[in-house]
Amino acid sequence: MSSAATSRGVLVLVTGTGRSGTSTIAGSLHHLGLEVPGPYLGANQSNPKGFFESRWAVKFHKRITRAAGITDMDSRPDALARARSAVTPERREELVSFLRDRVSGHSQVVIKDPRSVWVQWLWREAAAEAGLDIRYLSMLRHPAEVIGSRATYYSSKSDEAARRRYEIMSIARWVNNSLISERETRGQRRTFVKYLDLLEDWRPAVAKVATELGLEYDGDLTPGVHHPVDDFIDPDLRRVRVTWDDLEIPDELQEIAQGVWEALIVLFDAGGQDEVASARLDELGARYLRLFSVAAAITRDALEQAVVEGTSKGVAEERARQTARKRAETAPAAAGGTGSDKASTRGLSERTVGEVGGRDLLKVAGGRLLGKLRRR
Repeated sequence: MSSAATSRGVLVLVTGTGRSGTSTIAGSLHHLGLEVPGPYLGANQSNPKGFFESRWAVKFHKRITRAAGITDMDSRPDALARARSAVTPERREELVSFLRDRVSGHSQVVIKDPRSVWVQWLWREAAAEAGLDIRYLSMLRHPAEVIGSRATYYSSKSDEAARRRYEIMSIARWVNNSLISERETRGQRRTFVKYLDLLEDWRPAVAKVATELGLEYDGDLTPGVHHPVDDFIDPDLRRVRVTWDDLEIPDELQEIAQGVWEALIVLFDAGGQDEVASARLDELGARYLRLFSVAAAITRDALEQAVVEGTSKGVAEERARQTARKRAETAPAAAGGTGSDKASTRGLSERTVGEVGGRDLLKVAGGRLLGKLRRR
């Protein structure tokens, strides 16, 4: 079907923001004979055909995003730097071991998880160490439709103001993720796939992927010859059809998003590499950074007040728990308790940091910070 895959083995990392067709292309490649390591996340109402998303990869990426203090799709321009700082040598070796275990006996492996945007460089380094040549496949779907789809399944149905905030935040996240993904894979062997092309006529879409990434497929892709992908891809999967007219997005943010989309389409037409399009994306990235900085400055007071109110609420809840605990301890305590037993009966505010973990640690730190502010 295409040029032969390298003897070293190929790792195809499927990227692109969520709701852009990453599951559809990963499932298609699975049915075309490539190895997509399971077990996968299960299908649900938002994705009835299944996600074809490795549970291991999802957990791996979530550990990094939690350590970095970022979300799965973060709008902050410095989110990538945060993710980089959260990658330890142990995490790197964990990824190398996973790839060595999963590629045994497979010449073409596909990993799909939109969260990989934060560590595309790490996958590249780990793949090389595991004896794999990495390829990047980015799914393209217009940002208005992506956000319309996300809002349909993930935002409030009854609160219009909350829904609008969600749509604006999601557009910002789409812009940031798209800019980072393009910049991080620039100069690498990559391909772009339009989601609508895949739904309307999957054969030429995957043939383009094979040519640009150097993949080999099982089976005959001749039109009219039935293939399992025919049963897998359902054009009705495009259940959300949204344009900019259906959303209330600030003009400048919408202009940036539309500009990013148009530059990505140029890269699609150019086979993944176009210096002018990449330069345009850098310009849009600088414009997005300025817009983000302005928005952060405008909302500074609101954010600081939210922190104070959240800390106050946490302190009040802890005081209520301490009161309830003291009432429960009015009966004589059993003699001979261990040091750890005694620590567990003390209120959170009385414990050392080493005795506290998880959410309680945040509450203790917040309570102590609030106390210092009140004493000033």
